Amino acid sequence: MAQQEQRMMADPYFSIDYQAQVNLIPLTDGETVPDADALEAEIPAPFKLISEVTRIDTNNARLLRNLDEHATELVEIINQQSRKIDLVLSYVLAGQDNPAQRYQTRSLGGGGFTFTSSQPLAEAGRVRCKLFLPELSVAVYGYGEVHAEAEPAQYRCDFIALREQDRDALIRASLQLQAKQLKARAERRAQQDDASRS
Repeated sequence: MAQQEQRMMADPYFSIDYQAQVNLIPLTDGETVPDADALEAEIPAPFKLISEVTRIDTNNARLLRNLDEHATELVEIINQQSRKIDLVLSYVLAGQDNPAQRYQTRSLGGGGFTFTSSQPLAEAGRVRCKLFLPELSVAVYGYGEVHAEAEPAQYRCDFIALREQDRDALIRASLQLQAKQLKARAERRAQQDDASRS
């Protein structure tokens, strides 16, 4: 069985090609992956804050969809307030990003992400992860295990300790990104069709 097929069977979560910043901090000798309670206590406050804001935004979006057309101004005001909060949170989260530990993802999803590293990484090495998707108001803190991919300098990080609400946020973000990519592809196709008719 090919490596790609094995990975798809092992990772039940959808993933999408997307570049995002991630900090990877290798665990030191004697350091272990925390259980759920210890993980919750360890997560820095800005990550908890953005998770809660994202949860509230998701609930608000459901409520706003049920408002009739007479409330469009109210909906716009609420959306603008939400964007202002997102900007402030992005600024706060920037303090959690360490350029010395920064990598770029190639793809991501609820099960983990792939990335490139110019430095060789230990197979099955355990890492603390800080994944940032500020444009989607998502930032997650957890632990992963790194595995080399078939191509040189390409790695996969599988989440081994992550709050379920953070996994759900990553899944929603993946689906939102896919919808944007599909819409952009459809628009390009429509423009190409219009250009070929001219």
